[in-house]
Amino acid sequence: MDNQRITDYLNKNLSAERYRHTICCAKLAAELAMIYGEDKNKAYKAGLLHDVAKELSVDKMREYIKDNGMHVDVYMENNPALLHAYASAAMAEAIFDIDDKEILSAITYHTTGKENMTLLEKIIFIADASDESRTYDKKIEQWRELAKNDIDAAILKVLDFNIVKVVNRGFVLHENTVKARNYLVINNVRK
Repeated sequence: MDNQRITDYLNKNLSAERYRHTICCAKLAAELAMIYGEDKNKAYKAGLLHDVAKELSVDKMREYIKDNGMHVDVYMENNPALLHAYASAAMAEAIFDIDDKEILSAITYHTTGKENMTLLEKIIFIADASDESRTYDKKIEQWRELAKNDIDAAILKVLDFNIVKVVNRGFVLHENTVKARNYLVINNVRK
């Protein structure tokens, strides 16, 4: 699939703010891929598509997921902040003919993370959290710089931040996030 066709679609179907975030995420993903020896084109494409379903209705997200034979758990079922990741992977496959399982998995787990993430999954997770369009916390610039030297340590900082934020809001914490954090801690990642 041609990246230009994807960016044209995104430009027409996402808000200006979401489009900017998507392009910034894809650029950071490609930069991190070059640093860590991952496929730059795959990282860029996964970055472009990671939020393609973000602004759809929950019903439309569910439709893409169901039509693609994907299963979502009880934690995600009614949570658009998490559900969009699965819907974005489903759209990437259905609309943009992405059949690369690594790209689809990186899109699927970009919000929660997961235990023992692949390098591409890590890149999309941290690029989504820390690209230059992000402004929700002053630590983001530190995360972005740390990611260029120690991606696991940067991911751990983001996971810790996200866990505290979710708990403080009284929301349910997804088990994939806990497993992602525990895996990194058990494997001696420094904060």
